[in-house]
Amino acid sequence: MALLVDGDVSLIENLKAFDSGVLEVANGEGIDLHAKLRVGQLEVEADVERFLHWEDRGSLEQVQVNAALNRWHTLKTLEAVYRDAYFSQLNDRYGERWRAYEKMAATQERRYFDGGVAVVSRPVRRPEKITMEVTDGLNEPGTYWVQATLIDASGQESAPGPVEVVSSPLPHTLTVRLPYVREGVTGWNLFVGMQEDEAGLQNATPLGVNEVWTMPEGGIVAGRPPGTGQSADSVIYRSGRFRRG
Repeated sequence: MALLVDGDVSLIENLKAFDSGVLEVANGEGIDLHAKLRVGQLEVEADVERFLHWEDRGSLEQVQVNAALNRWHTLKTLEAVYRDAYFSQLNDRYGERWRAYEKMAATQERRYFDGGVAVVSRPVRRPEKITMEVTDGLNEPGTYWVQATLIDASGQESAPGPVEVVSSPLPHTLTVRLPYVREGVTGWNLFVGMQEDEAGLQNATPLGVNEVWTMPEGGIVAGRPPGTGQSADSVIYRSGRFRRG
């Protein structure tokens, strides 16, 4: 699974799955759902970091996103959306939803921490971006969905980075590179597809961090799809200690 610090803990699709009217509310009240997802992320990160500090174990960079954390973030975001909508219009209907999601988010927070915080011992963050360039070549016109993952010296592979889309209406070739990497990364994998959600691995062995991938004249190959990221190595549970007032 992805790491908490990778971002995108939950998406607009997750909000819609919980609340089918959230897009209508956001559009009607001028609420930026992407901004609210980021706000929810910051609030969740702050609470998780406090928990780890109190338990004196792990770090925020090691935390893996699981279903419980995804659900908590989704509810925190919906809480923020309806809170803003309520204070914009003082509409009781929005107020009821705000308070309902506030309660649900608090319940899910307790469930998440009671179930333990899943952590990865050697976290590899996903790439934030890739650099693509289309130049003259022999491949037929087309559109490509492109993602990359990063690999460390032990072979641990990150979650895939954001999908980038590039098109060419003319015969062309495509090159892809990493603009930068974090310390500890030794290689990367590239996934390309000509349909959304159909990207396949293009390199037989991991590319070097400074290596540029160039599309062969025969076009892309049908490799394995990208994985979901690293598995958790351990779980940090509540210690049962109580803070003195």
